[in-house]
Amino acid sequence: MVGDDLYDYARTVNSREDFIKFVEYLNEDYGQQQGQWENLTLGSYLGGLSAFATDMAGYYKNMGETVDVNTITWRMAAEMLLAATVYGS
Repeated sequence: MVGDDLYDYARTVNSREDFIKFVEYLNEDYGQQQGQWENLTLGSYLGGLSAFATDMAGYYKNMGETVDVNTITWRMAAEMLLAATVYGS
């Protein structure tokens, strides 16, 4: 699973098992879609992750969702990892 399918899958992650599968898919996406990732080094990826975590309340507000960003769900964890692939730090 790569590309847009990965975004769709991230929104369905509701359990630890779903999250593990998502991380496996994300790793596959990294191998196949490196040109689509803006953050190819560990440092830039972690910077993107930190930046998204800082801004995620605004992200969910823009998506029309009300979430408690201080209580992370499996879905939110998946979306954070995915956002870090392209989010600028």
